[in-house]
Amino acid sequence: MARRRAYRRNHPHPESPESRKRSNRKYRISSYGLTQEQFDRLLDAQQHTCGMCHEPFDEGQLIHVDHDHACCQEKSRSCGECIRGLLCHTCNIALGYIERRYVMARAYLDSPPVRLLDAA
Repeated sequence: MARRRAYRRNHPHPESPESRKRSNRKYRISSYGLTQEQFDRLLDAQQHTCGMCHEPFDEGQLIHVDHDHACCQEKSRSCGECIRGLLCHTCNIALGYIERRYVMARAYLDSPPVRLLDAA
């Protein structure tokens, strides 16, 4: 605790919120095996929109890097080879649910319970 106070005393100007935001984004991007340049190229290729719903990203919006979780098992990490695109928060959550329940949903759609009424 004393060392922390001494450090703050010797470094009185904390990192600005903008600088912290850039640093956090750079860390998030690099944890998915991307460089800032690759991220920007992918963002341009997607025309600054979500890869799934195609809604434009807002300024300062958190952009999720989507990757194939079957390739890389470590949470929030990627080898960089299995990147699929950039998603908004809503689509990232929805895709997670879809992927985990795909087989169950496919079975339901292939044979919906209403078909049982025809058999009776």
